[in-house]
Amino acid sequence: MAQKYEHKNENTVELDSIEGDVEIRSCGTLAPKQGNEINISGALIVYEDLIIDGNLRCDRLELKTRDRIEVRGNLVVAKSIDARKGSIEVEGNCEARDIEAGAALSVEGNLKCIVAKAGASIKVEGDAEAQRLTGGASVKIGGLCKVERIAGGASISIGGNIEAEEFDAGGSGKAVSGVIKKVSVGGSFKAEEAIEIDDLDVGGSASVGPGSKVRNIDIGGTFKAHGELEFGEIDVGGTVKIMGNARGEAIDVGGTVKAEGDLSLTQGLNVGGTVAVLGNLKCDDKIKVGGTVKVEGRIDTFRIIVGGEIAAAYIKASDGFRIGKRAEVRGFVESGEILIRERARTESLYGDDIRIEERARVGSIYGRKIYLERDVIVEGEVLYTESLESESGVAFKEEPRKVDSLPPPEQLK
Repeated sequence: MAQKYEHKNENTVELDSIEGDVEIRSCGTLAPKQGNEINISGALIVYEDLIIDGNLRCDRLELKTRDRIEVRGNLVVAKSIDARKGSIEVEGNCEARDIEAGAALSVEGNLKCIVAKAGASIKVEGDAEAQRLTGGASVKIGGLCKVERIAGGASISIGGNIEAEEFDAGGSGKAVSGVIKKVSVGGSFKAEEAIEIDDLDVGGSASVGPGSKVRNIDIGGTFKAHGELEFGEIDVGGTVKIMGNARGEAIDVGGTVKAEGDLSLTQGLNVGGTVAVLGNLKCDDKIKVGGTVKVEGRIDTFRIIVGGEIAAAYIKASDGFRIGKRAEVRGFVESGEILIRERARTESLYGDDIRIEERARVGSIYGRKIYLERDVIVEGEVLYTESLESESGVAFKEEPRKVDSLPPPEQLK
């Protein structure tokens, strides 16, 4: 059985290398007898506050009371640090297998462990490497962070690059750059530079830096990308703003989508409010927008359904194009099937099967089959290759002409 050394009610206890366990009760300072390191082969058991004035190596470290251990040097523990009722402060580096602090764990240097848990906070000014880091209130890492799981009841802040499987914060999360598989944050999340995330799930708002890659984005409020973005699916309740080019799979947004460059999607775009794109909009599936669509460049898609206004330099929907009642289209439209609802206004239309509902006002029409309901006004020319039907009250600026083939749309535009 290991020998046990006890010290009680001493201002300063001086030790160097000890074979066995050491118990310290109501002592102010533990210091090296010579040099700057204390080496204990067994456990160091502490009651009440203690300052360790130098480096400490031991097998186990235990704080038995609701007090604090302050290490003014490096702390290396082979097995566990147990301060489940108190706090641990380390001015240098800290290394252990397992660490538990009832209140706070503070490390001014680097932290290396398998598991670290604090009832209140974990603060590391240097780098941190662990399997799991958990702070009941907050976790703050000033440098690099490499973990499997990091969790903070209120907040997590990472000052350097992060590599993590899970990032879980009840309130806010902040990182600079790195790779995270799953982010779950109740309030807000921000990555200042490029970051790669498989799943980003945030209750409030989230933003990522330029060049980020995010597989799945699920945000309750707003999402912002400060530059180019590569993504899988975006599902946002409020607003999406991308300050650069973006390419991904699908977007489903309740409010608005704004892109300051090109926006390219391999699947669908479904927006309840408005879409504004300063470049080109390419969508291989369906574009469905309840409000307005404004694109400075051209739109290329499979199908478009828009409730309000749509404007673009050129609009091409290979399968179908449909707008709502009293809607407005600004730009040349090319599509397989075109449906313009009643009282809507459009510029030129080019398609296979075109139907214009009553009291709509359109520019030129070019189609295989054209049907015009009553009181439609056509302000340009009409060319068709197969059939033209019109109800009463339709007004043509020019006499419609049947032709063998339509000119190419690029020439008409």
